[in-house]
Amino acid sequence: MSKLFQLTFLLVFSLTLHAQSYRQLYAEAEKSYKEKDYPRFYEKIKEANALHPWHQDILYRLGAACALTGRNDEALTALRKAILVNARYDLTSNQDLASLRTLPGWKPLLDLQKEWNKPVTQSREAFRIKDRQLHAEGIAQDGNNNQFYLGSIHKRKIVKVNGNGMVTDFCPDGIEGLSSVFGVQVDLKRNLLWACSSPMREMEQFDSTARSALYKFDLATGRLLEHFPVPEDYKEVIFGDLLLDPEGVPLVSDSRNNIIWRLNQTQKSLEPFFTSKDFWNIQGLAYSTDGRFLFVADYIKGVFRLDLNSKDLLLLPCQPEVSMKGIDGLYVYKNTLIAIQNGVSPQRVTQYYLNDDAGAITRFEIIDRAHPDFGEPTLGVLRGNEFYYIANSQWEGYTESGAIKDAAELKDIIVLKAKLN
Repeated sequence: MSKLFQLTFLLVFSLTLHAQSYRQLYAEAEKSYKEKDYPRFYEKIKEANALHPWHQDILYRLGAACALTGRNDEALTALRKAILVNARYDLTSNQDLASLRTLPGWKPLLDLQKEWNKPVTQSREAFRIKDRQLHAEGIAQDGNNNQFYLGSIHKRKIVKVNGNGMVTDFCPDGIEGLSSVFGVQVDLKRNLLWACSSPMREMEQFDSTARSALYKFDLATGRLLEHFPVPEDYKEVIFGDLLLDPEGVPLVSDSRNNIIWRLNQTQKSLEPFFTSKDFWNIQGLAYSTDGRFLFVADYIKGVFRLDLNSKDLLLLPCQPEVSMKGIDGLYVYKNTLIAIQNGVSPQRVTQYYLNDDAGAITRFEIIDRAHPDFGEPTLGVLRGNEFYYIANSQWEGYTESGAIKDAAELKDIIVLKAKLN
């Protein structure tokens, strides 16, 4: 067993125990609540919050526990944090919160909830795909030929969309073990398309023994040039997103093991590039404009900044009152981060402005929130000052047994386009 594999195993094992701990505390808190033992309810939910301070349900229940035990200021603080993640929590009819409704801080809390529930729609439809069972997740573009490439979770392939909206297969489904396609990237300089895939229950002909892998295609012909499976030592790898460095070398995020993988082009193999015990669930990757930093979206915590020279890792502080939870796709535009947040409610796409050294978030603007075309927005691609992204990936388009729903029950896949400031 390699040292890095041992480290990864211990990291995942530790996170699993951590999750079990806060869930157990949450269960104990709810048991105390049902027994009307409110002091113990507060004690246990407070402990759960200490282990998982980003969990919106824990924050909401902490607000109730505080209200029931006379901790009014703490209650309002917890509820504000909860609303910033999920603005649809019940505040007005929840009788556990009755003691807070005469406080000066109550109306600002309701105003905050109202504001975060307001739809914002700055994007418009760029194109749509009629194949409702494709379940597209990742998107890339070839600006020279005005073509887009979308990876399919369900059909295990990549499709090409031309400027007229015509959709054709870029590669055969399941080629060389290709499973559910997540991130895709175009390298125009080298005439390549890269894709990362992982076996998912939602894909056609699911095979639990399939391995996550990185695929390299000829962009002009769609011919598969090479593919690189993850080393056999690593189990249950889930590739979430893909990024190319200026030399065209791919990085891939593994959300299951919290490893950033890098392709060793000499050895022709995937190698762990970076991991940290601070990661909880990594997703999107993006380089800073000067190439000094790698930004890493953590679905639970927010955005980390990794110094590529020193390997120092910083969880970006966020000065404005906003939650950076639930980021899937992450992109750098000038000195801002474009974040697709499908782990908040309502879902949104947000532009976060960085300070001069890219060490903190100073302000934000909502690009889209509760957009009528949203299903689950996932990944996107920049094209000049325009941002294209998949608005309605179909993770909810399956039955309980894992079979995809009939096309009549699904919607066309929509790609939205926003002009950035």
